[in-house]
Amino acid sequence: MAHKLKQIFSLNVKEYPLLIEAWLSLAWVDLLIRFSPYERWRYLLNSDEQSTQTQQKELDIGPLIAMSEKVARHHLFSMNCLRRTLAQKKMLAKRGVLAHVHIGVKKGGGRFEAHSWLSYNSRVLNDSADVTERYVELKRDQWPNAKLFSEH
Repeated sequence: MAHKLKQIFSLNVKEYPLLIEAWLSLAWVDLLIRFSPYERWRYLLNSDEQSTQTQQKELDIGPLIAMSEKVARHHLFSMNCLRRTLAQKKMLAKRGVLAHVHIGVKKGGGRFEAHSWLSYNSRVLNDSADVTERYVELKRDQWPNAKLFSEH
């Protein structure tokens, strides 16, 4: 606990609003997924390629992703890849950055695994670049059953 408090107090004053936004965004997405039917939140998975917004801002995305990943590791609730991806997408959209949600699957050790990640301008944002080699990405028309992936 002391280590976590030390990390919080070592932040730059300008980082606190991002920390709070990340915590609240993650909590909102978690509660939405946990207590709402899939039909109510599946719009969050939508491809931003179909967005009517034409102007996208260039900004340093790294600190936002890093802060939200750090907050997710220490959140009150357990934050899986889908929750982190959707919260980060929401935070980026607020800044005019239209990121793309990906869902992939793999079979390993006799288990079926699913994973989600976020990209912007064909660059993976919240995972390692080799995620596309480790998971087979599902095509959008295969997503109607995406609720199966909400508990990874």
